[in-house]
Amino acid sequence: MTGTPRITLLPVGNPDRRALGDLARDLEGMGFDVELAGRRALPRGAFDAGRGQLHADALLGLALSVRAKRVLAVTDVDLYAGELNFVFGMAQPSGEACVISLFRLHRDADEERFRRRALKEAMHELGHTFGLGHCPDPGCVMWFCNTLEETDRKGAAYCPRCKETLHLTRRPD
Repeated sequence: MTGTPRITLLPVGNPDRRALGDLARDLEGMGFDVELAGRRALPRGAFDAGRGQLHADALLGLALSVRAKRVLAVTDVDLYAGELNFVFGMAQPSGEACVISLFRLHRDADEERFRRRALKEAMHELGHTFGLGHCPDPGCVMWFCNTLEETDRKGAAYCPRCKETLHLTRRPD
């Protein structure tokens, strides 16, 4: 990416402070300028008690309400979208906002694996905001994952093809 894109991390609900700090440092290590916003409450009416999950669109809407170039909402609640059983995250394609949930990323993970998973999900959703689609390279962070095992296998960085696409299409921040 040209320049240093600025990301505003928006804690929603009660995500772990340490996890947020680690994610901010890891994103900075990937070339982002990261700012931590103040915590926001979960959106009212977005929780589906029957599913025990929150609708991801509501968090995306909350992220869009923040005045910033690019917002990554981070929550600790389980998310769903449409008819999907769950989502690790969601993004406004070629937009300004995305969201990830840390809820499922803890499963069968020590602290380091959890941290890598959070970074991969953040990089994936941020990639969508920069206009990237899913990548056929299973080592690329933009590869679509249905399971944590798939998330664990892919890398945390954009493959050369996706990096080139970012250079060609990214709007200046």
